[in-house]
Amino acid sequence: MPKTAFWMAVVLIGVGVAQVVQKQLSLMINGQPSGAKALVVNGQNYVPVSALKDLGITVSLSGSTLSLSGAAAGGANQRASLEACVNEFAFNGIWRMRVTKVEPGEAFGQKAWVVTVELRNGTNRTLEPGQTGIMDSSGLSLAFPDGSTATINASALAREYETELRGKAIPQGGSVIYPIKFDTPKPDAPTKLLVQIDPARLQSNLGVGYTTPNPSFRFNLNCSK
Repeated sequence: MPKTAFWMAVVLIGVGVAQVVQKQLSLMINGQPSGAKALVVNGQNYVPVSALKDLGITVSLSGSTLSLSGAAAGGANQRASLEACVNEFAFNGIWRMRVTKVEPGEAFGQKAWVVTVELRNGTNRTLEPGQTGIMDSSGLSLAFPDGSTATINASALAREYETELRGKAIPQGGSVIYPIKFDTPKPDAPTKLLVQIDPARLQSNLGVGYTTPNPSFRFNLNCSK
């Protein structure tokens, strides 16, 4: 984050407060180090607005009023999710998932970003991801450095995702490796992959359950394990 933007963020959080900064603190967001810093002012900790956005907080400024609201329906970056790096499994009590590769590619003759994922069944039952609340292709989102997001637009790619991953019967301990193709021409490498899971859609007759209220996955594509 540019230095000017950082200080603006701090000023916005502490509107009307002109105090001496006592020290800076390293900042971790969802277990991952952030390039931004937190500040200590008169014994109070202040964080930049960008950190709040990363946690799914909606931030808006109107005149001299800064408004904050919890994660809600809206942008894909505003979902509370389990987070992991590339080549690192995240586990929500039913599924273990990781990103193994991110690379530019093609889809139907146009530029695309291809994110290869591995989805592994962590239960003692054969399951289809769609039966457990993993959303269709509309629940996939790729975030970019400029804050924009991309989804799967081509219906053929959406059907392929449905057949090759969401509708696959995965046995106990089994896994599926699948390259998700996002048909977007954006030149910059993506920074995050978001996979939305709605626990309310988990079929009760399966006899399995999530161990976290927010089982969706968020993969930081800028770090690797």
